[in-house]
Amino acid sequence: MENIILTQFTIGEEFALHEFELEYKETKTDNNGVDYDYYRYIGDLNSIEIKHIVLAYNCDVLRGVFCFS
Repeated sequence: MENIILTQFTIGEEFALHEFELEYKETKTDNNGVDYDYYRYIGDLNSIEIKHIVLAYNCDVLRGVFCFS
């Protein structure tokens, strides 16, 4: 596994910061009954090693970042 530092995303930031660079994928509910909306980031990627990024939001607040290479 490779460590990648993404400076354009911060856990806790608002959905509106990247609203026009996101493509909705799906909503999932975790074991505690919390809904997360998953979006694929379609904006400019700073790293060529990353194929795509998925962001997880709860109540329009960023809760997770997933990178796929």
